[in-house]
Amino acid sequence: MNLHASLSVDARHDKVWITFKAENRGERRVWLPRALTDDPRPGGRVFDVRVHPGGAPIAYVGANAARGGAGWFELPPHSAHTHTVDITSDYAFRPGDHTYELRYAGLALADIHHPDATTALATDPVMFRYVAP
Repeated sequence: MNLHASLSVDARHDKVWITFKAENRGERRVWLPRALTDDPRPGGRVFDVRVHPGGAPIAYVGANAARGGAGWFELPPHSAHTHTVDITSDYAFRPGDHTYELRYAGLALADIHHPDATTALATDPVMFRYVAP
């Protein structure tokens, strides 16, 4: 599987918007969790958010179950998909001006007919500054 994933963050205007981008650089279809591809607000702790420096995890306070987006999203060969979500109210960001580190570590599916054929999918960490009310 030749799959690359990345994250970017826009933490302006009192919101924390996460953009997830996946690129299938291979010759075969791959499947991604729907929470990363089309849920407006994924249910469950999809991203790992930590205070920087120090690495203390930020508590997840959002919904614990996926809302209608369960399942897989097909990403054809030589294509990319980008999806943006607002996680502002899903994590217990500390009041005031802080720096955070964000990453995603999960799974991708190599064959929809073999749900055990998963592959690790992870992004490099992204640093961002957020001023919470």
